[in-house]
Amino acid sequence: MSDPRIELYETYKNAIFLYLYRSTLNEHIAEDLTQDTFLKAFQSLSSFRSESSLKTWLFKIARNTYINFSKKKQNKMEYQSDLIDQQKFNQPDPYKRSDDQHQIELTLLKLQENYRTYIILRDVNGLSYEEVAAITNESIGQMKVGLYRARKKFREIYREMEARE
Repeated sequence: MSDPRIELYETYKNAIFLYLYRSTLNEHIAEDLTQDTFLKAFQSLSSFRSESSLKTWLFKIARNTYINFSKKKQNKMEYQSDLIDQQKFNQPDPYKRSDDQHQIELTLLKLQENYRTYIILRDVNGLSYEEVAAITNESIGQMKVGLYRARKKFREIYREMEARE
């Protein structure tokens, strides 16, 4: 019989990593945060109450891990477009699909964390409104309004960046 922790890790590692990668645009940080997420999940697996799905529970842990990391590293993690290392983005990256994808990722970084989370979880990962609301500790109505505002802000920032090019 295989270890349920290994199955849990193998089932959700890519989704969690991609969420964290899209939140940070840094492969190494995303890997570290993914590992931290699963360590925290394994430590509290016995207290999982099945009030939500395992997937929702893991994304909630991942989001909290990212938020805690951001608070600790706030001064070091200020994202200013003029300070982004362009050389990093000119190298082949298996997680990027095109120049447009690069623009989308930079736009996501400019959003406040909760807006970025709504878009990544709902539009990129395809989670249901209920799952995103559970992860963000909000009602479905609050989450839908937040998602609407996030998409609107995303479009504004994206268009500004396109206009500058």
